[in-house]
Amino acid sequence: MKFVKRLGIIIVVLLLLLIAVNYGAAWYIEKKLPEVLQAEKDFPYNINYKDADVQLLSGSIIITEAYVAPKDTASAKMNKGAYGKIKSIEANHFNLWGILFEDRIEVKNVIIDTPEIILYPREKKYNANDDLVEPFKQTIKTESVIVKNGRFRMLDTLHEFIAKADNINFEINNISIDSNTIEKNIPLRYRDYTFSCDSIYYRVNEFYNITAKSINTSDTSFTAENFKLIPLQKRLQFNRMIPVERDQFTISAQRIAIPSTNWGFINDTLYFHAPEVILDNVNANIYRGKMVKDDQSVKKLYSQMLRELTFDLKVDKLMLKKSKIVYEEQQAYDRKPGIVSFTNFYASVYNVYSPIRKEKFPETNIDVQCKFMGTAPLKVNWHFNITDKTDAFTINGHLQDIDASQINTVSGALMNVHTTGNIKDVKFTFHGNRNNAHGSFAIAYTDLKLKVLEKDGKGRRGLLSFLGNLVVKNKSGNKGNESGLKEVDDITAERDKTKSVFNFLWRFVQQGLKQTILPKVVQKVAG
Repeated sequence: MKFVKRLGIIIVVLLLLLIAVNYGAAWYIEKKLPEVLQAEKDFPYNINYKDADVQLLSGSIIITEAYVAPKDTASAKMNKGAYGKIKSIEANHFNLWGILFEDRIEVKNVIIDTPEIILYPREKKYNANDDLVEPFKQTIKTESVIVKNGRFRMLDTLHEFIAKADNINFEINNISIDSNTIEKNIPLRYRDYTFSCDSIYYRVNEFYNITAKSINTSDTSFTAENFKLIPLQKRLQFNRMIPVERDQFTISAQRIAIPSTNWGFINDTLYFHAPEVILDNVNANIYRGKMVKDDQSVKKLYSQMLRELTFDLKVDKLMLKKSKIVYEEQQAYDRKPGIVSFTNFYASVYNVYSPIRKEKFPETNIDVQCKFMGTAPLKVNWHFNITDKTDAFTINGHLQDIDASQINTVSGALMNVHTTGNIKDVKFTFHGNRNNAHGSFAIAYTDLKLKVLEKDGKGRRGLLSFLGNLVVKNKSGNKGNESGLKEVDDITAERDKTKSVFNFLWRFVQQGLKQTILPKVVQKVAG
């Protein structure tokens, strides 16, 4: 009985000692934490908190109501740098020896709950390595980080938003930071990560904002919902702000998805590979005002743009689904813009790549199916090889069943000609390069009538309209051609290198229309 009693006493004493050690060590660690966090001379932040609960037995530390501010008191007074408010920070499975004797916090994982971060402007630009990785490298080591329900704001000198996002959730696992990774473009190694947020806003520049309902991404995939590129100016104001003419874009996409991707750096060269990129329900309006001074710089064709990329790009298939594209070109403020629209737009683009780190160079092929001006079926195939330094390409097109009056918004604005009648078929083959193009153009029509407009596009030139309609046949078709197609095989067009590839295509089609439909007397007016 005495032995049992002594053993009981010993056990009770040991338990009391363990409890005392636990509370003593916990108390010491709670007092030690601020010293550890502030001891690193290069650590740029002051971190304060309401309470720290240390559980030695479970190996966890829970910090509640933490606040982060710049260590530089001058910056703090002037609202410069990074500020944060965090509901709680939980660190699990910590290394007791590291905290007590090495002034270093080593834990298995860190859970950051409801952080609210504001970045005010400062002289030194924000950098992920300098602001997030390097400061914590000597002080905190963890295998994984989890962020829940975060909120982010970045402000300019007027305290207006540059960027913001809500409901930020982030997890990164198997983190490794050492002297080798810190010098890399991505200054840490990791196994995988997931990231999501919503209510995204980003001011791109003085002309555009980007918004999105949500973003979900990981190391292998990406999805954005309700993406929008929104111009900040009305058209007149935009035209007055730009020194030379340029397009103004208004773009939305219901969904942007990259189901599988692989990206990173090899020898400081960025690579991005994806089997498929999907753009769903895109609505794009492109406006250009010709009243602004011409941009005389030489425009690159797409093959040259891809050939000169400085990173490793490889997208096997880019898909555009159920979309709408509208192009508007305005010749003068007192004239309505010429409008070309493509609805129910589906496109598949194969082999979008740069030549960097490639052994094979397949053709880039673009297949398009859509409704031209809302009603007429249009099919286009466009292909080129990025390694061809002449930038040669071929475009085949087939347009069917269009009311001729529907193209008056284009022909009136750009050719000073209105038409009525039925266009049954338009077929063209366009072989081009960086200098010129040649090919064939064919059109089948019935009941075609012309109205030649004054130079300002407002009035009708009666005599020219009368003479034109005398010459134009009511029905198309070359002699012996039962298809009804009026064909021309020797269409040529010179490229204006200060214009886009679409201007090049329009010059070719315009030449085809002139040679098949318009009498020579009208061609002079059409320009």
